Amino acid sequence: MAFVQSSGTTHPSFRQAADPAADGAFGTADLRRLDAVIRDARHASTAPASELLAPLRPDGTAAALTERECTFDHCAVLLFPATLDAGLHHLEERGLAPLPAVPSTVVRARLSARHRLDPARCDVHITRLRLPLPDGRRHPAVEVFLFPRDSAAYDERVEAAESAYGFENHTAFVVRRPSGPLLRRLVTAWHTEAGLLWEGGGHNPHEGGPGGSTVTYFVRDHRRPARRRRFELHCAGDLRGAIDGLPRPAEAVRQAYQAWPAAPEHPDA
Repeated sequence: MAFVQSSGTTHPSFRQAADPAADGAFGTADLRRLDAVIRDARHASTAPASELLAPLRPDGTAAALTERECTFDHCAVLLFPATLDAGLHHLEERGLAPLPAVPSTVVRARLSARHRLDPARCDVHITRLRLPLPDGRRHPAVEVFLFPRDSAAYDERVEAAESAYGFENHTAFVVRRPSGPLLRRLVTAWHTEAGLLWEGGGHNPHEGGPGGSTVTYFVRDHRRPARRRRFELHCAGDLRGAIDGLPRPAEAVRQAYQAWPAAPEHPDA
């Protein structure tokens, strides 16, 4: 099976099977990645919002808007448990207090497109892990996408590729007072001043209250490299109308993913 990028380009096939940990819920590589994202979320929870976007001009519009309007919400990772129940049980046993899992809309679509999977057979769920943070809060600061190995669409080469590249890893902010005009300003400022390319997103009716939530994803231009390569803006409600007309730099996004390096095995917190 060829591994297909968001851009439509391909990477060589991967054939590394999961190495199960002691309880069989997650492979050892997944457990290392889980530990890394927990460390990262604890660090990000106390960092200035604009610092997480670095490099960024400190006196620019992007920095000001991000500091004033955005709050760090979570860091994210995609994992591959043996089954959904086994994965959630493992997280519970570790004291991470996972929230009830809900179906993923956006990530299921991204994985299906990237690996030419049938979306109807691609069983991806989302949970959040409540962490004790350095400032004393207990906050669901880690988002975990769970693609169980007993899913009809699962393939070990998909797991190996996603684990190697970390395409679903991201740092997310909540927009405190979301509105269509504000979301458009943020998309524009992040692009012009931080080199972040709007790659799309969507509306998830399962999260964010009665109106669901709108998520927009950004990938960093490969010509402006930095440690954090993907970001999310999370807005309560359905704001698809505000972003549907925005120009999406499809070619630049394609080039960013084509140049995407493999993720470090042990990223710094």
